[in-house]
Amino acid sequence: MGPGAGFGIVTSFLVILNAVFASLLSALLWPVSLIIRFIKRRRRQCKQLARRVVVLGLDGFSPHIAGQMMDSGQLPNLSSLRERGTFCNLQTTCPGISPVAWSSFQTGVNPGKHDIFDFLAPDRKRYLATLSSVKTGTTNSRLGFGSFSFNRSKSYVRLLRKSRPFWTLLKKYGIKSTILRVPITYPPEPLDGQLLSGMCVPDLRGTQGSYTVFSEKEPGTIYAGGIWQKLSKVNEQLWTGELPGPQENDDECAVIPLELKTSGKRITLKLGDRKISLVEGILSEWVELTFKSGRRKIKAISRFCLTVNNGCPSVYSTALHIDPFSPSLPISHPVYYSKYLAGLFGPFATLGLAEDTWALNNGAVSENIFLDQAWSIFEEREKMYFDALSRTRSGLVVCVFDTSDRIQHMFWDQGTAPDTPLHNMYLRMDELIGKTLSELGKDDMLVVMSDHGFTSFHTCIDFNRWLLSNGYLVLKDGVETVDTSFKGVDWSGTRAWSMGLAGIMVNMKGREGNGIVEPGIEAEELLTEIAEKLLLLETDEGERVINAVYPASNIYQGPYSADAPDLVIGTKRGFRAGWGCVTGGVGSKVIYPNTRHWNGDHCHDHKLVPGTLASNMKLDSFNASILDIAPTVMRVLGIRPPSYMDGKLLTGNEKEQ
Repeated sequence: MGPGAGFGIVTSFLVILNAVFASLLSALLWPVSLIIRFIKRRRRQCKQLARRVVVLGLDGFSPHIAGQMMDSGQLPNLSSLRERGTFCNLQTTCPGISPVAWSSFQTGVNPGKHDIFDFLAPDRKRYLATLSSVKTGTTNSRLGFGSFSFNRSKSYVRLLRKSRPFWTLLKKYGIKSTILRVPITYPPEPLDGQLLSGMCVPDLRGTQGSYTVFSEKEPGTIYAGGIWQKLSKVNEQLWTGELPGPQENDDECAVIPLELKTSGKRITLKLGDRKISLVEGILSEWVELTFKSGRRKIKAISRFCLTVNNGCPSVYSTALHIDPFSPSLPISHPVYYSKYLAGLFGPFATLGLAEDTWALNNGAVSENIFLDQAWSIFEEREKMYFDALSRTRSGLVVCVFDTSDRIQHMFWDQGTAPDTPLHNMYLRMDELIGKTLSELGKDDMLVVMSDHGFTSFHTCIDFNRWLLSNGYLVLKDGVETVDTSFKGVDWSGTRAWSMGLAGIMVNMKGREGNGIVEPGIEAEELLTEIAEKLLLLETDEGERVINAVYPASNIYQGPYSADAPDLVIGTKRGFRAGWGCVTGGVGSKVIYPNTRHWNGDHCHDHKLVPGTLASNMKLDSFNASILDIAPTVMRVLGIRPPSYMDGKLLTGNEKEQ
């Protein structure tokens, strides 16, 4: 969810040429690098406890559900870790939102030091939602001399997460790493090893994932996350349309002509010079596409699915994923690593949020199609993961699987009875743990962990409507509701506003663009008043909906704490921030039912959704936190963690080692 990261095309020829030279140079210097690595390994300050550490990330894997299934004998591999090693709750961040938690996992610090507090970050001067983790833009520079000079625009992509992932610190000690699809690693940072970026990699349109629906008639509603394209009927056997690609300027985007032909039972989809056969209700394989933008050719991949209603065809296209074999944006380090994986296994999903939850939300795909898509992405990742295990025999391997998170978001209400999507997912994740254990040696450490757990999401809370109802937010005359971006809010009378999944901000003078609240005592009294009133918020049936309200000054420490929301709201199970208020909308009701297919969530009070920690090594599980993973892994590899890390060691008393 949230706005796109933007799209800036990298000059791929120069990138590939650089990669070729780097590979040749690396081969020539291989004997020298072995000597250097031997010298670096001697820098380790303490006893190494494992030759290799494997961190298997299962996004959203709930210790509550896992514990119940283990007790009934259904997860044998996780049970074996509980019996001979460790299984416990893992405290998540406040709030327990994926980009926040995974940023703390990789850096070992609280959000006040890595500057990620939500999926979205508020632009306080313009009251707009921006992506919290990455910024894409264009800079202008002048080349040449005098009358022979000219202006040149250059695209850039910048990671906004601060602090350093712990694997980038391992190079100093001669330890190689393979990092696969960890969220908030886009664009990729240099390390000794290889990395494939995860969450927040955009699609070719510069969004976080926009699918396309082609049909003769416009659907009733296409919510955020999808676009509709006209499918024009030429005759009984032929329909035509256009697949929009990357934006070329403010008004136009590159397109590929589309033709859908039927001949008996055979249905053919033509996209430019590519032809594929479609079977109704079945996702196609990845299709390689080429968009032409001026003199440039931009590569993408997508999958397609046909449905037919009353003789009228409809075609669903996934988001336009960056082609891993010809990436137009940096998605791996080194840049040829994605090309290596694509060459070995074929095209694969590169979008940060690849499972198309919005398409299922909006009825563009069925539950079966969504599940087929989710599990095919899992299988792609599994191949890369075991390739990494076979190639990285010492050092660090980290891989995050998102399937567990996406399935729980979309099928939580079906429960964990046998053969439900949740039940099957937990069984399959246990199989993955078992396969991993079979690849490990006696000197390897396995860490199975999740960034948070899960619970239900049946009711929405519009915090901006609540602020309006209580006199903290004011709308302009004649404005009743706001769709997005606070269009229609009267900032001259507004004292507080909400944006993101858990935050409330004071409209502070000198900080916000049109702030009216004085910093200091006035702001503090206002925040106390809002927090006290929020805790009294209840449904028409008298049920309280807020579990806790956390002042930012009490939960964050570090140089970026001032960027946090002033209050972080911890809702009770079943209740979450409403869809509209997340991006600056003001609806008509404070509390209303969540009617979307997305019925499970973790954006509640973080104490209600702890993650999971399991290991083949006995660890100190008391109050284990996601911040503890980075320093613990470093210590297991024989390195004393840096003092700025907030996490503690889970390996016992440091002095005894």
